[in-house]
Amino acid sequence: MVQVTKKLEKVIEKCMDMLAALAGYMVGLFMLLLFVQVGMRYLFNRPIYGLDELVTALMIWSMALGWCTVYWYNEHAVIEAVMKRAPMFFKHLMYHVTNLIVLSTSAVFVPGGIRLFKMQVNMPAVGGLPFNKSWYYALPILVMGILMVILSLFKTIGYIITGDDKMVAPVSEEEGGIILD
Repeated sequence: MVQVTKKLEKVIEKCMDMLAALAGYMVGLFMLLLFVQVGMRYLFNRPIYGLDELVTALMIWSMALGWCTVYWYNEHAVIEAVMKRAPMFFKHLMYHVTNLIVLSTSAVFVPGGIRLFKMQVNMPAVGGLPFNKSWYYALPILVMGILMVILSLFKTIGYIITGDDKMVAPVSEEEGGIILD
């Protein structure tokens, strides 16, 4: 069971690496497009129709996907001062509590994203993009919710099976995390 979990973790790791790269490229692209739009608007008084909405769409998608990668790589905020001095039992308990909180809150995004998508999908496209806002307001929330449920379920179950602290906690002082005993 431990070997299966470790293999599955490697597959998820590769997927998350690709997702992190995609989110990074999206951030770079929306920053470039934003720079172009500001230049066109203020230097030439000729903004590009639809570019503001495209920047918004890229920003929302990159933030939703980026949040998933931040969670997977354990780069979220940790109360370092407390965790450094805490006994190992407390640390393990907090890892489970944290994963369960992430799991339960992420599960709320799924029905919320579905409901929001259904509300927005029949609205007309506005702002210059050929599709309506449901594709970049509601769908990223739904996708993020599904990914976060999968990731937090895997971390919760995987941590129980393997007991590997690296799965649930930052372990490098260089990155601002805690080093586990």
